[in-house]
Amino acid sequence: MSTENLAAVLEAVGTALKQVNLPIPSPGENELLIHNHAIAANPADYKIRDFPSHLKQFPTVLGSDVCGIVSAVGSGVTKFKVGDRVAGFALVIANNKLEHGAWQTYTILEESATMRIPEWLSYEDGATFPMAFATAAVAYFERLGIARPVPVSSTEAQRSGILVWGASSSTGSAGVQLAKELGFKVFATASPKNHEYLKSLGAYAVVDYRDPDVVSKLAQLAKEAGTPLRLGFDSISEGNSSLLSANTLLASGGQDSKLVLVGPWPTDDEKPAGVDISMTIAAFAFVHHVEMGSWMFNEYLPQAIEEKKIVPAPKVQVVDGGIGAAQEALNIVKAGVSATKIVVRVD
Repeated sequence: MSTENLAAVLEAVGTALKQVNLPIPSPGENELLIHNHAIAANPADYKIRDFPSHLKQFPTVLGSDVCGIVSAVGSGVTKFKVGDRVAGFALVIANNKLEHGAWQTYTILEESATMRIPEWLSYEDGATFPMAFATAAVAYFERLGIARPVPVSSTEAQRSGILVWGASSSTGSAGVQLAKELGFKVFATASPKNHEYLKSLGAYAVVDYRDPDVVSKLAQLAKEAGTPLRLGFDSISEGNSSLLSANTLLASGGQDSKLVLVGPWPTDDEKPAGVDISMTIAAFAFVHHVEMGSWMFNEYLPQAIEEKKIVPAPKVQVVDGGIGAAQEALNIVKAGVSATKIVVRVD
C-alpha cells in the first residue's frame, strides 16, 4: 500500500493539471477508500478543465472512472471489504469534494457507486465501465422509462427497436450492450470501420452516421425488422447528431417518441415537435436515483460482467506515466478518439 497520495490537481479553470501530494483521505460512513490501479479519461474531464462549469471550489481533482482495490471502508459499508477488486464512479462532479476525484492515487467512492470486478478482469478494462454505464442507466431506466432486465429468450424480448447514435463511443458501446440485454433490437450509427465490432456487441443494424440518407436508411431497416424506433439515445450529442436522432425517431416511430441526450441540445436548430427530449447525467444515478444506481452497480453489472453478458468496450489505449500522465490523457481525448477508451495505469 502506497503511503502517499499523488494527485493531478486543477487549480483554476483553463490551467494545466498540477501534480502534487495530498493527504490520504478517510472514508465516511457509507464510503470506501480505493487504491487506484487504473483511471479512465472522459470528455467531461477536459471540458471541466477548460471551461467554466458548476465546479466552483479550487483546487480540485477531476475524473470519474477508477478501478483498484478497497483500502478502507466506512462503518456503514456492508457490501464490500478491504482487499476487494472494484471499479467505481467518483462523484467529484456532483459533490465538489476533491477527495472524490479520480485523478489521484487514492479516491473516495460512495458504496452505491462501486462495483465488484472479477479476478480475471484487468484494472484497465475495469475502468471502462462506471461513467458509461451510469450514463446509459439513467437514460434508459429514468428518462426512457424502460423496465429493468427481462430474459432475452422470453416472448417479450426483441419486441421493440431502440436507436443508439454514436455507438462506437464509450457511452454508446454501453448503450448498445445494455439495450441488447434489455431485449431490444439495437439500430446504431458509427463509422463503417466499427460496424462489425458493434454487431459483435449486440447491435442488430449499423448505419454510417455520415451517410446523407442515414435517417431514411435507419427508418427502412427498422420497418423491415418490424420494430419501429420510438426510443433513442444520442450518446455523443454533438453537431447535428441530436437533430438527426430526433428525425429518425419521427420517421420510424412517429409522434410521442422519446430521445435522451448526453448533453444540452447541441445546435441552433429548433427541437422537432413530437419527440420528448431529455438529458442524462451519470452522477444522477448516485444522487437522485440512488436505488437504481445501487442496483446497477452493486448487483446487475457485476453479475453481467462475471457472466460475460457485458464486456469491456471500447478497446483500451493505455497511457503510461501514472498520475503524471493525466494531462496527456485528457488532451488525447480532447483531440478525438474513435472506438477507443483512454486509460492511465496508476501503478
